[in-house]
Amino acid sequence: MNKKSSLGKNILIFGLGTSLSKLMSVLLIGLYTAYISTEDYGYYDILFTVISLMTPLVTLQITDALYRHLLDSRGDGDANRSVTNAFAVVAAGLGLAVAAFLAVNALADVRFGGILPGYMVTSVMLVFSQQTARGLRRNAVYAVSGVVYTGVMMAANILMIVTLGFGVEALLYSTMIADVVAVLLIERTVGVFRRLRLSHFSFGQIQSMCRYSVPLLPGALMWWLLLLVSRAVISQTLGTSYNGIYAVSAKFPGLLIVVFSIFGLAWQESAITEYDSEHRNEYYTKTFNLYMRLLLSSMLILFSVTRSATMVLIGEEFSSAWRYIPFLYIGSIFSAFSQFYGTGYLSAKKTLGSFMTTFIGVGCGFLCLFLVPVWGLQAAALAQMAAYIMVFLTRLVHTRKFFRIRIELPALFILSALTVLFTYGYYLADMRVEIAMLALALVIFFAMNRKFIRRLFDMAVSALRKQEG
Repeated sequence: MNKKSSLGKNILIFGLGTSLSKLMSVLLIGLYTAYISTEDYGYYDILFTVISLMTPLVTLQITDALYRHLLDSRGDGDANRSVTNAFAVVAAGLGLAVAAFLAVNALADVRFGGILPGYMVTSVMLVFSQQTARGLRRNAVYAVSGVVYTGVMMAANILMIVTLGFGVEALLYSTMIADVVAVLLIERTVGVFRRLRLSHFSFGQIQSMCRYSVPLLPGALMWWLLLLVSRAVISQTLGTSYNGIYAVSAKFPGLLIVVFSIFGLAWQESAITEYDSEHRNEYYTKTFNLYMRLLLSSMLILFSVTRSATMVLIGEEFSSAWRYIPFLYIGSIFSAFSQFYGTGYLSAKKTLGSFMTTFIGVGCGFLCLFLVPVWGLQAAALAQMAAYIMVFLTRLVHTRKFFRIRIELPALFILSALTVLFTYGYYLADMRVEIAMLALALVIFFAMNRKFIRRLFDMAVSALRKQEG
């Protein structure tokens, strides 16, 4: 299979799983904001951020090294060794984390403290299982597990919140249940834990994998630290209820994440596979320009419909959330661009560069947080946007030693100018303007992505014909 077909196939596979999962997650916002107060949702968001900050520390980002090693593995023997040694790191980290949770909970009465160890364990096990499936190129299993996870979580949330009258703790319980179901699904089809062999345990391989993953750790921690500090600043300066409103605003970029999760997951595998190709720069250039047009034109559509969508989906307590979404959208775009360029560090196994560029960007974000007392929640959104833009700009320069991408400047300038125009139109809060924006955005989207859409359509038709045959 040629590289274009491989990328296109992976986009279709990830598209099915990721799009359904993200769309269902956004639909849950209506349930959360109708039954959970701004204060409780703000507290849950802080808990989620703390757990997310701890997870890279617990795992040493070893799942990224596992994915990379599995792509290079030669047969089941190599794969089983990588899975075994990565699991040894994860198990040791989780053991220490659970002990720390229990100790803290014994000394201080932490709300939901008894649930958090299980929440972390199931979350890490799901990531471990999914990364193993991806590394073994079982992308369809990875995608289906995402759909199953979201479906189970949605059903459990509805049952516990609407029927049984649970509060915000239902979000923790439903996530744990969904994690377990998705892990069992992957285990049944891929056999992740059946690959564990005591005889494969090797300190040498653990050291090799950690040399790859540990430089990624500070970068991952910096992003979560920025999110945690921003939540803390919001809670201390404005109040926990404002943190709940901001957390709901931050959910909407999930619609945009649909696009770059589909493309990004497929791209990461293709970028690593094609890194040693003599036509690498040409391939990376074509792919990035396609990615850029797809993301920016998708964002224009979201600008057109988001404010109206919030009026339908969000409860009255959270109604002001729409004001902070545009800058979060733009930040998400530059996050996607940064991740695209960041794949160069993974491909070249020079992951220290990922930390350096992330450190610069997050530092810029921290500086912007000083504006929260003056500009309120908008400053937090601007901080996130500024951080991602800075990371992209630094990676644009720093990754030239690994590959060179010629950005399609006319398309970038046109789409950037339209982004400014649509942002202005968004804040006019006029339904007639939004209808005009949507019509224009759809024309732009199909005009700029027609070849890509046609290629995906042809591939989907071809796949259906093969099944019928």
